[in-house]
Amino acid sequence: FWSLMTISGVFGFAIGYVTGLQIKVTSPLTHNISGTAKACAQTVLAVMYYQDVKTALWWLSNALVLGGSAAYTKVRHSEMQQQHQESKKALQEMKIEDGKGTQNGQIDKV
Repeated sequence: FWSLMTISGVFGFAIGYVTGLQIKVTSPLTHNISGTAKACAQTVLAVMYYQDVKTALWWLSNALVLGGSAAYTKVRHSEMQQQHQESKKALQEMKIEDGKGTQNGQIDKV
């Protein structure tokens, strides 16, 4: 009994720690959406595995959740790429302004 309780506690702590890391790197909204998508995907897979019969509305609602999560992921990915390109361009401009030359359009390694 106590060994199972200890193992459960360790896994619970690990999940909490990883959740904190995910929120630190992304955002609380992204964490929430990824958790919802994971739960939805698990539900759909379980229904398919156990061959449960569900209504068309049930399938539609799960498709909307997964589609919305995918759309959010695509938008966030494009936003992050744009921010990366802007940061990269600003860094290049700062190095040029500081008098550190470039060779063949490449930033000198520091």
